[in-house]
Amino acid sequence: MGAGIVQTFAICSPLDAQTRGWLQVLCLAVLAQTLDGISPTGVQLNGGKAQPKQTPFFAGVVFSGVWLTSTFWWIYISLHKYGGMPEILAVLSVLVLALGLCVYYAIACVVYVRLSSKIKDWMSCVLFASLWTMAELARAQWFTGFPWGAIGYAHLDNALQLLGPYGGVYTIGFVAATLACALSKLYSRLSTVFRGGSFGGGRNVVAVVLILFLIAPNTWLIEWAQSQKDKSIEFTKEVSYTLLQGNIAQDIKFEAQGLRALEWYEKRIIAADTQWVITPETALPVLKVDLPEGYWKRIIDHFRERGSEQKALLLGMVGMEGGEYTNRVVGINKDGDIYIYIKHHLVPFGEFIPSWFKWFTDLMKIPLGSFKRGELAQQPWEWNGQTVAVNICYEDVFGEELAASFIGYAGAVPTLLVNASNIGWFGQFLAVEQHLNASRMRTVELQRPMLRATNTGATAAIDHNGRVVALLPKGTEGVLTGSIRGVKGDPTIYAQWSGRFSLYPLWGCCILIVLLVWGVKFGKFKSFKSSE
Repeated sequence: MGAGIVQTFAICSPLDAQTRGWLQVLCLAVLAQTLDGISPTGVQLNGGKAQPKQTPFFAGVVFSGVWLTSTFWWIYISLHKYGGMPEILAVLSVLVLALGLCVYYAIACVVYVRLSSKIKDWMSCVLFASLWTMAELARAQWFTGFPWGAIGYAHLDNALQLLGPYGGVYTIGFVAATLACALSKLYSRLSTVFRGGSFGGGRNVVAVVLILFLIAPNTWLIEWAQSQKDKSIEFTKEVSYTLLQGNIAQDIKFEAQGLRALEWYEKRIIAADTQWVITPETALPVLKVDLPEGYWKRIIDHFRERGSEQKALLLGMVGMEGGEYTNRVVGINKDGDIYIYIKHHLVPFGEFIPSWFKWFTDLMKIPLGSFKRGELAQQPWEWNGQTVAVNICYEDVFGEELAASFIGYAGAVPTLLVNASNIGWFGQFLAVEQHLNASRMRTVELQRPMLRATNTGATAAIDHNGRVVALLPKGTEGVLTGSIRGVKGDPTIYAQWSGRFSLYPLWGCCILIVLLVWGVKFGKFKSFKSSE
């Protein structure tokens, strides 16, 4: 249980968003060690002596249930504080979500215990990683997907990060799970030494050194690799930016008093002396027709003024299309409002309610709870030498969906990413840092910088290597200015395969590995069986 909680904070520290990949691997190694001590019949083994029964399903539920609950407990804040749901129901809702998702991992644990006995250790490690990754993929894609806090995010700051442009966060997670299982196997062999056994020779020593090297915070290695890669990168010219963070309290945002945000944003937009101004998601929480008289005209006229030819605005607001609300970002320049991005990946129960679950809305007070979905791949905005791919809120947790923008439009490969967010629904503890790290991972995978404009944090500029180069304090009202260069060139290998085929290639690889191990287990490939 303790390992599950520690894994949450190894993936992302609530204090400074730091990652500790080595600690995440140790935590998952605890689960692997527990599973290796359970026989396929469910009997706990300890030095050959039978212990009270513990099933792999139960072990998987406890570890992943505690991990997931501590990862996204903050959903409770949106349900209870801002949604008006009774406290006990809000708590139960979070627990039900965590328990539902942890079933994927529990099933993975059961299959691992069933298949891992009497095969070589290296194959057992790859099996564990494949099953774990399949559980991660199921959580990421099934029932709209909720991949928040995948283990790959723990490795943003060690050598495994270098896999990002090729395989993405789930491939990084696959390698981390392999290392965790290998560490468990090596621990078991070390334990035999104290009982008079052998550690297994030089190969195991090499394995220990390699694992420690890969999960250590190898800053020098990352910086060297990135500097070598950057020598071949072609950058765009610099563009100056202003990122606005209104810090409008969520419980008044959609009320009459919350409309003071309109005045705040208008003043900052017009006062900005940079080429680009970006606001958070739904910075204007009303339809254009409901804005105060003259409001929209003043903004449009500002960008049509002489001397504003190279200036533009990306404005988060509520829209209407076909009689339905949309969560959108509008692009405005000297030609008026000429670009619209409509959010594709909507938040279940926050932005859309399944028809069979309408009773849920009776317990909630979240406004604008049903939106129309935008297309998956929407054309980037070509402006001032940049090709800008926009995403809204937690869309940047779905790297394969952002990658679709790199494939769908020939000759319009994004040079820069923009995220407009408002996660004020979830408080100031952990969710802000987790979301920042999700954005960092997307810049690593896609090798494009990202500008983030948020309501309460984290408003930031991130370079194409995942480094945060500018950041506003969370929970404050502020303006962040600076300049950034986009990246030209072909999409990364990750963007090319995931943009075309989503995560299905990873599914295929993991399923193939499990089938291979099944063949070994049942005598099809005898050379892979363990001699022990």
